[in-house]
Amino acid sequence: MVQIDQMIDRISKNIGASEEAVRSRMDTVLSENRNVWLDAGKTEDECGLNALRIAGRQIKSESERLKRSGATLYEGMFISVPRYKDWAELAYKKAATTLSQGNETVIETLIEEGNIILYEDNNDGTFTKRYNPSLAQKAKFESGGATSEIESLPKGTYDAGNGIHFHLIWDNKNATFPSGDNNWKYGAPRPLTEKDRTCLFLGRPQGTNDDMRVYSMRFNGALAEEQHPTFVAGTIAMRPARNGDVAYAKAGVSIFNSDDTVQESFTDAPDTLVANLSQIETLEGGLQDIEEYVGTLSDKERWDALAAAIVEVIHIDPRDNGGYIVTTGDLDIMSTAGTVDIYVTGKHESLVNFAVGSTLMLVGSPYMSRDGEAKLAVTGWWCAEQMAATDTAQPESPAEGGWD
Repeated sequence: MVQIDQMIDRISKNIGASEEAVRSRMDTVLSENRNVWLDAGKTEDECGLNALRIAGRQIKSESERLKRSGATLYEGMFISVPRYKDWAELAYKKAATTLSQGNETVIETLIEEGNIILYEDNNDGTFTKRYNPSLAQKAKFESGGATSEIESLPKGTYDAGNGIHFHLIWDNKNATFPSGDNNWKYGAPRPLTEKDRTCLFLGRPQGTNDDMRVYSMRFNGALAEEQHPTFVAGTIAMRPARNGDVAYAKAGVSIFNSDDTVQESFTDAPDTLVANLSQIETLEGGLQDIEEYVGTLSDKERWDALAAAIVEVIHIDPRDNGGYIVTTGDLDIMSTAGTVDIYVTGKHESLVNFAVGSTLMLVGSPYMSRDGEAKLAVTGWWCAEQMAATDTAQPESPAEGGWD
C-alpha cells in the first residue's frame, strides 16, 4: 500500500491545499468516525485511508464553494471565541416574566403598541388571539387592539404558563426597508431563537502581505453553535463588511481549517502578540489584577472588555461527554485570587496535550460576581509553557516566524 505521507502529498497538490491542512482535516474526520468504522469491520489502515479520501473531497468541495460565494479566505487565528448569545430567547424570557405577573393594563399596552400577539387558552380546544390590527394587515402602524377565536396555536409560540402563549413582534415600526422594498419582518412573529456569536480573529486575507490585524467575525444561526479553537493557526472564508473590520460567516463556506504553515506568518508567539493588541488588556499580576482593572471601566466598557493573564494549570478533569475541565490559578503563590476553569469540548480535547504545572495564557471577559469575587469568563487560551503529559518528541520550531 502506498505510504500515507505520499498520498497526502499527492492529494494536497491535486486540490491546491497545503499538506498540513489536509493532514489536519484527515485527523478531524478520523476522530469523528474512527469508532464507527472500526465497529463496521474496517482496519486501522482502512480507517486512515477513508479519512484521507473524505478530507480531500471536503477541502476540494469547500474550495469550489468559496470561488462561487464571493467570500474572502482569511488566514490567522481566533483569539477570542465567547459563548454564543441567543437574543430572541433572552427577549422571550423577559417578556414571559412580565406576562406572568398578570397585570392586565401592562398586557393590553403590549398588545396595542404592537409588541406582542397573545393567545389565551379557552380550555375547550380553542384560543383567543389578541393583537394589533394594523400590524396584522401590514398597514401603517396605529395603536389599537382586536381579538379573534382560533382553533389551534400557530407554530413557534412561547408558553408563558397559565394558559398564556405569545409571539413577540419582530418589527413594529418599519413597514419598508430604506430601499423602499417591503419589510418582511414588519408585524411578523419573531423566531424563538436568534443565535449570534462575535469572535475576534487576528489575521489577514490570504495571499496578501497585509499586516495581521483584528477582525470581528460574526456567526449567526446554526453557524453560531460552532466553537472554534483559539490560538490555532488556519484559514476560514468569510464575507467582509464594507468597513473592512467586520466579516460575516456564510453557511457551507465559513469552515475553519487548521494549518500549521499559517503560523509562520506571525512574527511572535501569542502572548507577545496579545500584549500588543489594544482590544485586550494584559493583567501583569495575573488574576489578582481583575478587581482593580474592572474598577477602571465604565458600565458600558465592561460589556466588551477583554483581559489576558498568565496562569498555571492546577487540575485537569475529564468530562463525561468528552473533553476536559482545566482548572487554573495565579502563578504568584501569595495571590488570593480564585481559580478559573476552562471548558474544553470533546472536539478540541487533543489540544490538551499538557499536564498539571503547565503555564497557559487566558483571554476572557473580566467581571465581579454578586459576591464580590473577581472572575474571568474564558474566551480563549494558549499553552505558553508545556509540562508534557506523555514522553513524546516535541516538534521542531518553525524556520521563520511562528512559535513552537
